[in-house]
Amino acid sequence: METFVKEFEGSVKKLQKALEKERKKLSEIENELAPVKERLIQIETELLSIHREIRENEARIKEIKNHLKRIMKKTLEAETDREIEMLERDRKRLLKELEERKEKIAKLKEEYQNLVLEENDLIKKELELEEKRHLHEERMQKYLRKIKSVLNAVEKELDRYSILK
Repeated sequence: METFVKEFEGSVKKLQKALEKERKKLSEIENELAPVKERLIQIETELLSIHREIRENEARIKEIKNHLKRIMKKTLEAETDREIEMLERDRKRLLKELEERKEKIAKLKEEYQNLVLEENDLIKKELELEEKRHLHEERMQKYLRKIKSVLNAVEKELDRYSILK
């Protein structure tokens, strides 16, 4: 009977070590996963901010183009050189702002694309880590079931032994 108990005790210890090893791996995966999730949240916030800024700049470009159309009409209707000079100065200022806005939008779109690429890479990494986590959780469950099974077998054997006495 003693050898039987020692055998089961040894197998339970092996299973507990394996279970502890899986818990450690799971903890490592969780530690690796946390910064990935945080960065994904940051990227999402940045993407929303950039998208909003692009929309605002596009709206301002539309306003500038409409204003330029009005200036062109006024220039055609202008009667004095002074009026034409003022309208031409406004037109140059608006064209300069228009170019600046277009450049800014181009930079924002490039930044947006870079963030989307980074986000995609992080999502792939997150999925890989989630799969690993799931695998280790399954292994832990398997070890727990085996430990339970061994303990049940020991209990049955002890009950059988006590009945024989």
